[in-house]
Amino acid sequence: MPPFHHADTAMKAQTVILAMPPIFGIHQVIAENLRFHGFEVTELIYEEGKFTYANIWQRLKKLFYRNLLRQREYKKEQLFQPYLADFTAKLDQIEGQADYCFMIWPGVFPSSFMQTLRDKSRLMLHYNWETLEFLEHEFYKIKFFDKFMFFDPYDIGRRPEYADKLIPATSFWFDCYLQEEQNDGSLFFIGSHHKERIADIRAFYLAAESIGLPTDFRIVSKNPQEAEQELALPGVRYLSSADALPYRDNLLAARKAGVLVDFLHTKHHGLSLRVFEALGYGKKLITTNPTVVHYDFYHPDNIFVWSGGNTEELKAFLQHPYSPPPEALKQKYSFGNWIRWAFDIEPHQAIGLPHLPPQQSRND
Repeated sequence: MPPFHHADTAMKAQTVILAMPPIFGIHQVIAENLRFHGFEVTELIYEEGKFTYANIWQRLKKLFYRNLLRQREYKKEQLFQPYLADFTAKLDQIEGQADYCFMIWPGVFPSSFMQTLRDKSRLMLHYNWETLEFLEHEFYKIKFFDKFMFFDPYDIGRRPEYADKLIPATSFWFDCYLQEEQNDGSLFFIGSHHKERIADIRAFYLAAESIGLPTDFRIVSKNPQEAEQELALPGVRYLSSADALPYRDNLLAARKAGVLVDFLHTKHHGLSLRVFEALGYGKKLITTNPTVVHYDFYHPDNIFVWSGGNTEELKAFLQHPYSPPPEALKQKYSFGNWIRWAFDIEPHQAIGLPHLPPQQSRND
């Protein structure tokens, strides 16, 4: 990865606790970007393992704690215990309270440690790439947060009992990587293998192949052989989850590509990080998410909604030159502006989500 672009140093004294699991290495990129924007970062990166019972008595103990004492986090507490001393020592190195605690997928942390983070942080916020419905089982932890952000426009107005904490927010593009890369002209997609996306990926890939478009498609799966059999696309690269490149390297690949391709995960309509990578790095985008046309950065020369058979329109889209967005609009969705807005630091541009037409629904 090339060296960082220089940022202003107005926020150097502020401290952030970053607490999240190490999903595809995205924590590394978030920490780098926080430091790039002048924050001092304490990383608490934790992946919840699989709990196994040593004996029948341990299983009975778990049932006793969960069912009789109503301690539903017994297993979570046991899994977290080996990490507690190290994380506590890191927190103790912060003098007084941290300015901010930024959490992604906080469900991996037990409530007892969430309380520790709450006590140690002046402002505590959550962000996630899931629907509120998916996070329903974690809502008992919303009490720890000042802001509980969500990215799916269809979640606007849901759970009015938490309206004071639920904040609509798009994702962002990482602005510490601004160096130009040689454009290889390919249509680039990388994503996890999900059965509900097979039809969309196959239809687009075959259409692109039929009109001679160069593709660089990479599918990540716990079982690459199974993914290859189900997709039946020999030109695709199938990667195991263990061998997949970290997100930082995927960003480099995206910046070298000609066009970014994005397939909607049907359980939500929130815009993926790929959409904002296209905006930030000046790339055309092809997506199956129809809601993208309702965002203020949408431009028909830059973003194409693939519906499954509009191949002629795709060809015309790729022939049109890219239309650079206004710099202020591009910077609105940069990580630097996003984090200042989320942390209530001026100056910033406010970010939100569009109110979608009621005739559309998540299940359409």
